[in-house]
Amino acid sequence: MSITDIVIPFPNRASRRSRSQIARQVVPEELAKCMRDMIDAGELRPGGHVTMQEICARFGVSRASVHEALKLLVAEARIRPQPNCGTVDRSIAQAKIDEIVPIVGGLEGIAGQLACAQITHEELAYIETMHQRLADHFHHGDAKAYMKTADAICNAVLAIAANDSLSKIHQLLLRQLRWSRVADRAPPEWDEAMEEQELMLRALRARNGDLWALLASRHNRHRAALLRQMSGHFSKR
Repeated sequence: MSITDIVIPFPNRASRRSRSQIARQVVPEELAKCMRDMIDAGELRPGGHVTMQEICARFGVSRASVHEALKLLVAEARIRPQPNCGTVDRSIAQAKIDEIVPIVGGLEGIAGQLACAQITHEELAYIETMHQRLADHFHHGDAKAYMKTADAICNAVLAIAANDSLSKIHQLLLRQLRWSRVADRAPPEWDEAMEEQELMLRALRARNGDLWALLASRHNRHRAALLRQMSGHFSKR
């Protein structure tokens, strides 16, 4: 599937402007986001080719904008450049999973330590409410809702930690892992994952940052297992 097959809606007012006007207003970050969303949605699949000319024609942007957007995606390991042949999307390599996931776990551990040191009663009550939803989703076997809530809990802890640099690096690494591709599937060891979530909540209640960090680091093996499943799925295509 080429990028010319994908319909990306732009605001109606932009459609009435000339191509040169659109090109001046679409910044590389916006274009990179459009392509990133297409990759995450599976519209651009591993092994699929897309050329700079096709991107320029599809989005009505300049080659300079496309070049800068592609550089952002290459830096995130979302695409692989091929000389004179455009770019190729690729699935995350298992070696990359083994390399990045422990770092993600470490960052989440640090965030938990910071959160335990400064969490308020209101913030704890909010997380407890989300944990109750998490348990309900688990008991009903709703994997998509469970994973969405689990990510929301993790993001809440990161927000309470109030370390902007840590949060940005965490999000960047999740993008490199293509986490959004698998974030609607239950982990293979779902029972254990749920038990660990309960233990992490207890650590947060006790303001025990060291215990939370240890549990968070261990809990990330479920993330790695899901990513390996998807990586194996793509390698067989």
